[in-house]
Amino acid sequence: MAAPIVVSPTSRHTATVIWLHGLGDNGSGWSDVARQLNLPWIKFLLPNAPSRPVTINMGASMPAWADIKGLSPDAPEDEEGTMKTRQYIHDLIAEEVKNGIPADRIMVGGFSQGAAMACFAALTHEVRLGGCFVLSGYLAMRNKVPRLVTKEGVSTPFFQAHGVQDPVVPFMFGQLSSNVIQSLGVNMKFKQYNMDHSSCDQELKDLRDFIAASVP
Repeated sequence: MAAPIVVSPTSRHTATVIWLHGLGDNGSGWSDVARQLNLPWIKFLLPNAPSRPVTINMGASMPAWADIKGLSPDAPEDEEGTMKTRQYIHDLIAEEVKNGIPADRIMVGGFSQGAAMACFAALTHEVRLGGCFVLSGYLAMRNKVPRLVTKEGVSTPFFQAHGVQDPVVPFMFGQLSSNVIQSLGVNMKFKQYNMDHSSCDQELKDLRDFIAASVP
């Protein structure tokens, strides 16, 4: 797996955001957005998913955090791939802690499949994180999450954003995931936007506000 893209802070480094891209993308895909957020004390780590065959794309190989077998809420999930990605995210967090950034100053998040992985990793982490953001995403392993979550994980604040016209990860799917997360006792902010499977200026402004409030 290629090393993460790093968007370095422009002032003293006091917090880190780990941002996972979606299916078929790479870490550099969100690097410009990370810079545009203008959060000078934050280092952004933008990991690169390994290439693997993806079932929904007729087995074609592409960057993916796990195989995707279907897009419906009841589609089977790639448990092995998801657990490996969770461990990778936890390892990135541990490395930041080793380098002097407290866990509660580290946020994880992402877009689409990357958001799903970040969400699962945050809820099952042994230490409370600074926050988790879920952009046009969903909760991976949602049927197993209730028995895998930690009390520290559910104390992590969440921000979820979803487009009402999303044809890839339908808005209803995002709402379903949000309901599961909130049922665990998580402090969740869920916001909807008039967009498809993408981002918009208002969403990014709201995301910036969430990050700045969570790891000021």
